[in-house]
Amino acid sequence: MPRMFLGIPVPATAGLVAAAESLAEVDLEASGMRLAPVSDHQWHLTWAFLGFVPDEQVGELREAVSGCVARLLEDGLDATLRATGVGCFGGPVWAGIEFRHEGARAALDGARKDALSSFGWSESRAWEPHLTLGRAKTARDSGVKFVKRRALKAELAEWMEANEGLQDDWLDAPELVLFESKLTPHGATHTAVERWSLA
Repeated sequence: MPRMFLGIPVPATAGLVAAAESLAEVDLEASGMRLAPVSDHQWHLTWAFLGFVPDEQVGELREAVSGCVARLLEDGLDATLRATGVGCFGGPVWAGIEFRHEGARAALDGARKDALSSFGWSESRAWEPHLTLGRAKTARDSGVKFVKRRALKAELAEWMEANEGLQDDWLDAPELVLFESKLTPHGATHTAVERWSLA
């Protein structure tokens, strides 16, 4: 039973690379934490995390997403986006993503709910598009059991201030991808199962 999610890959732009490189230099050791960077070839905007999908449902899922993307394109979806600002919640440290046309965000949010509800997927929270640059984790032998958001924000304050003005050039989101995600001791690895053009 594969562990899957749907995501929109985001290219490694100059602004994102600079933010990620400066993030990698932040030392969290004093707070009993460490930072695990996300490789730029895995940068993506998560559209929907599906969890474990029964093998017999994968084909149906692919068909549902194909129909969803076709309807979005028929309705004139403009998926032009850019990275803007940074932040953190829990362990993830992220760059925000905004769409040039606010309607695109609402259309994508509504479409995922319509397409995926029959597979048991639901999300009550508003969609906050973001790209994870790294994840704060507890350091071994530190005695710290959980990443504390307040402590993490304090450690990242200088980095966040330096990067709060991040605003990349507009990019055409090239595709929506169904990924299989496998957890390993060295982090998650993502393999593309199917791709749909958003152009």
